[in-house]
Amino acid sequence: GVFRVEPRSTGNRVLVLLDKEDDKALYSKFFNSLEEREYQLTYKLPTDSTVDLFSYGERAYDHVINFAPKTKNYKDKVNPLSLLNFVNKGGNILLGASSELSETMRDFAREFDIDFDDIDTSVIDHFNYDISDDGKHTLINAKGITNNEAILTKNVIEGPPVLFRGIAHKVGTIPLLTKVLWAGETAYSYETKADQQVDQEPLVVGNKVMLVSALQARNNARVTFVGSTELFSDRFPKSGNEDFAKDLTKWTFQEKGVLKVTSRHHHKENETEELELYRIKDNIIYTIEISEYANDHWQAFNGTDVQFEAIMLDPYIRKTLTPLPTSPEQQARKYKAHIQLPDVYGVFTFKVNYKRSGYSYIEDSSVVAIRPFRHNEYPRYISAAYPYYTGAASMIVGFLLFSAIWFFNKESSKIVKKKTS
Repeated sequence: GVFRVEPRSTGNRVLVLLDKEDDKALYSKFFNSLEEREYQLTYKLPTDSTVDLFSYGERAYDHVINFAPKTKNYKDKVNPLSLLNFVNKGGNILLGASSELSETMRDFAREFDIDFDDIDTSVIDHFNYDISDDGKHTLINAKGITNNEAILTKNVIEGPPVLFRGIAHKVGTIPLLTKVLWAGETAYSYETKADQQVDQEPLVVGNKVMLVSALQARNNARVTFVGSTELFSDRFPKSGNEDFAKDLTKWTFQEKGVLKVTSRHHHKENETEELELYRIKDNIIYTIEISEYANDHWQAFNGTDVQFEAIMLDPYIRKTLTPLPTSPEQQARKYKAHIQLPDVYGVFTFKVNYKRSGYSYIEDSSVVAIRPFRHNEYPRYISAAYPYYTGAASMIVGFLLFSAIWFFNKESSKIVKKKTS
């Protein structure tokens, strides 16, 4: 079948949550860059009774930017449960944290297997800190960055370091999580207020100190956790933060790394009609077209590891599809495979189940029936039965030879008797 491809991956309605209204000025460049990308920003406080993520059961916004880490008393309509329902409905969330992160947002992060360090802790690195630091070595140069170009462009991955001042977190074992930015070997997370320091072990040390992590839910909604709201502020203009924040929001708001199936077709070789019923051991051709949203438009996807599966309880066939050449103006790439159906009849599912880090998930399937041979479709002679055919033929030949010898011997004996008489 053929599917319609929308001109834009997702909507442009963004709810921005702030601790107080004056905080808007701290992120003026960041918010301006979003408005230049045609996003409609609505600024609210989490304590505002008028804010609501849903309207008549549907999402009132497409994305949420939560830059209110200090607020403790969230209204019911934007509390952790509401935000979780927002994700379940396909909404995307960018969460900015700080050393004063409230327990409310910690509870929300725990739902995604993200555990932020205690309040008033910060990431410290006495070797990889920025020279403009205040002497506490909490303004660090992030040493680790993902090389996943579905999330960050090559220019950002290889560009200037990202400056970070904020709280650390550690990630769990959920395979949906992706590590985006982390600290160096000499970093650790610890209490930074001298009058409150206690003799305890840091939550995380070294490159396990996570600074930015991202999660893509099974419904392709995206949630990004950033341990520093300062990373998006106007305070670090000469660093790589601006480009990093732009790429990160593009991925979070599904402006990149979005895949979509535009068409799928299967038919017998030398035919074109798509059937719902095939015969065992039929040779068929399976094709699927996949489009990727990147650089503000749909384009052909360049993956080389897309696989086809023929499943009846278990996969009977698994085969890598061959990407076909495409022109720059085409919005999708066709993938093709020549397949011989299994020698098993029943109801099968033809599936492409493509799940890769950074890309939205593809799970496209079609159900077909595979029948056995009819009585008049079996071969007249089966190669495996040749020994039996040979045995039967040799038995017939032997019987004929024996009969001929016996017959001629009997006639010759009669002639001898006549002569002797």
